[in-house]
Amino acid sequence: MKKLLLFLVIFIALAASVIYLWFHRVSTKIFVQPGKKTAINLPTSIKGYFDSKTPFNILVEGYGGGTHDGAYLTDTMIVLHVDPKTQKIFLISIPRDIWVKIPTQGTDGKHWKLNAAYTLGLDDRGYPNKLPEFKGDDGGGRLAEYAVGQVTGLTIPYFVGLDFSGFTHTIDTLGGVDINVSPAFTDTEYPIEGKEAELCGHQPEEIPALDIQAATTAAELVYPCRYEPLHFDKGMQHMDGAMALKYVRSRHSKEDGTDFGRAQRQQKLILAVKQKVFSVGFVSKAIPFMDSLGNDFKTDLSLDDVKTLIQNASSLNGYDVATLALTDQNYLVDSLAADGQNILVSKDGQDNWDSVHTWLTNTFEGKPVPAIPIVKVLNGTKTPGLAQHATDRIQELHFQIQPPGSTTDHAIPKTSITVYDPNIPAQDLRALQKEFAVPTIDIGASATASAYNILVVLGTNYQPTIGTTPSPSP
Repeated sequence: MKKLLLFLVIFIALAASVIYLWFHRVSTKIFVQPGKKTAINLPTSIKGYFDSKTPFNILVEGYGGGTHDGAYLTDTMIVLHVDPKTQKIFLISIPRDIWVKIPTQGTDGKHWKLNAAYTLGLDDRGYPNKLPEFKGDDGGGRLAEYAVGQVTGLTIPYFVGLDFSGFTHTIDTLGGVDINVSPAFTDTEYPIEGKEAELCGHQPEEIPALDIQAATTAAELVYPCRYEPLHFDKGMQHMDGAMALKYVRSRHSKEDGTDFGRAQRQQKLILAVKQKVFSVGFVSKAIPFMDSLGNDFKTDLSLDDVKTLIQNASSLNGYDVATLALTDQNYLVDSLAADGQNILVSKDGQDNWDSVHTWLTNTFEGKPVPAIPIVKVLNGTKTPGLAQHATDRIQELHFQIQPPGSTTDHAIPKTSITVYDPNIPAQDLRALQKEFAVPTIDIGASATASAYNILVVLGTNYQPTIGTTPSPSP
């Protein structure tokens, strides 16, 4: 009996040692040492947020990883806004090409694309005058938290970084995920990893001319061995890690190839992983799941924070989840940086994010959200091209527009503006009144099935901007 008891004690001690060593190995890979956080008069732990019913924010970033240049440029940025009081979670997608100012010591700062913040915080060479608060093991995450916070107006105390290429192993550990694909799409130009420099039967001396050709035509036709076709049917699809990665990274389909489409797909993947983790069958996969995260997951959440989230898993699974996205269909407009980069800036002007802050605050509090004005112009005169000219003018004012058209009556005397949504901001309506010299605005009864919420009908009193000539169109 004594020998058996001694054996059990030794066995338990060895098992505990193995578990400890495994956990220490995994945890040291996952949890970066957090630097000193700025005092923000908020709880200092996830438990504190739950206990006080205070909303908190976690920035989730996805990057390609590996050893190539740009390995830590974050193609995916999603803010998780968790409200324990209302039991709601908002997933807010933030486009990577947003132009944001990053502060430096001794200067007013420099503008970068938002997706560079994480890698700038990791590498002092790319950010030589780094502020002290962005130094340390979690410098990349802290700088990304700061930069995204400038755009959203949210205090973001935590980040989670995911190596999407490696995260495929994690999804496979879960047994795959189920994602509701919509819309269906085909991408004929999905790059095959490791074949970016393949010659595809060409001679080396032909490559410079072929690169120019690939930039102006379908690249998959010039270098067919570098690409593979992808197709996703609409509806619920079960995906392993490799397929899920292709689903969220595809960017060349006609149906869903924009960065904003990718953001929605990335949200769906996060929700699918969340659903699988919170499922009953996850318990048996918990240890291999944690092990698989070791090389692909970084966070400045503490171990106690993670424990709190796990302890609240059942209640979090019952929270309502809503998805939001910053896009060029609401608060962003396309622009060009001084060096020629394609960027996104606020529709209210560079570095002016007040409308975004108000939008998110009102959404979280359940208040009416200001509507995004979408304008359609109809030509009510015999002057050709008048509606197109007016449409071009209001597009320059950063309004969203619909293709122009014409009325059946071509002798309307006065220009009119009809509004179909009571939540359109007053300043936007004043700008339109000024542009078209319309003293009063008509209120439409309904905008049912309309693609616009403001209708401008040009009358014969409309005077195009001096020095321009309308082109022959509506």
